[in-house]
Amino acid sequence: METLNYEDITSEKLWQQNNQVVKIIKDDLDFYIKLNLKENNDKLVVFSNGAIDPSKSKPPVFMRSKWHEDFNANCLYIDDRTVHYKQLRIGWGVGREQRHFLVDYSEITKHIAEHLNIEAHDVVYCGSSAGGYMSMYLATLHKESTAVVNNPQCYVDRYDKVNVEKLYNKIFPGRSRDYIKKQYSLRLSITSLFRHENYVPKIYYIQNRLCLTDMTRHYEPFCNFLDKYNINSINIKFILYNNKKKGHDPISREATVDFVNKVLENKLAIADF
Repeated sequence: METLNYEDITSEKLWQQNNQVVKIIKDDLDFYIKLNLKENNDKLVVFSNGAIDPSKSKPPVFMRSKWHEDFNANCLYIDDRTVHYKQLRIGWGVGREQRHFLVDYSEITKHIAEHLNIEAHDVVYCGSSAGGYMSMYLATLHKESTAVVNNPQCYVDRYDKVNVEKLYNKIFPGRSRDYIKKQYSLRLSITSLFRHENYVPKIYYIQNRLCLTDMTRHYEPFCNFLDKYNINSINIKFILYNNKKKGHDPISREATVDFVNKVLENKLAIADF
């Protein structure tokens, strides 16, 4: 594994690390990415992780990294450093009490895209579950980019109690749940981020209507808060499907690849719907 200082990233050094895991040192912390670059390609898909199984995978973890050849784009895979604490399965990029890792990942991604001469409108953030949350967050911070998300969380605090409390106890030790929700709402809520940034990115929100927990904990509250706070949702395309057997599991590899490639090739636009 090669190590790069954030300040030393160049196009040449990125190509030297092609198809490898790279440790990036940024402001005295190590972050891990995996790159799959393609010649004469000006598109970028950025993938974020959902929950991991620590008994099967030790961080850094790069979900869907074996899919890179299927996409008509360069691929960047982000490991969530939040889950490097023992016993955490899921992290949403929350980071540490004094540092929000999604901000670091956003700066790293934009820095890489800039050195690869990839425009923001050619960047697609992709993920499901917690990776969907991270993808919507990163697209909001990267103006003019797009998010493709499947059964995402929209509110960290609405995920299952056991995993949320583990996260809070590790990241915010000694803090009450009410204190965390109030002081760190910007890290825990997509609609809070929209309001703070006064911006909503292009989002393709793909949701299994027959996953009751997703619908009641995330999809419906998300729609309600968009309306409550008069957030302009014209850039969001909701795509509902019905698959009781799959539940929270994402759509197939083939369906995901086909959808993302259509977005990359501008064959699928929000305005078309």
